[in-house]
Amino acid sequence: MCPNCILNQAGLQTGVYVAFGVCLLFFIAAVVAMGWAFKSGEFEDIEGSKFEMLDDGDDTSLSQAARSKIEKLRTQTKS
Repeated sequence: MCPNCILNQAGLQTGVYVAFGVCLLFFIAAVVAMGWAFKSGEFEDIEGSKFEMLDDGDDTSLSQAARSKIEKLRTQTKS
């Protein structure tokens, strides 16, 4: 508590309301962000990010064959 609040016998009511208001704003922003992420498909392919991380950018015939096999397996599991 601040010294001015102690001397003037002021309560903490307004500060508590402001703190809860700020927390409520952050909560609403988080819910909106999660909704946007689900709507835009950010969580559709969670497993793909680890493979993209290992990709060095060289498209050789071996990597293309592996990608085609992975895509075939994905389409079989979705069906």
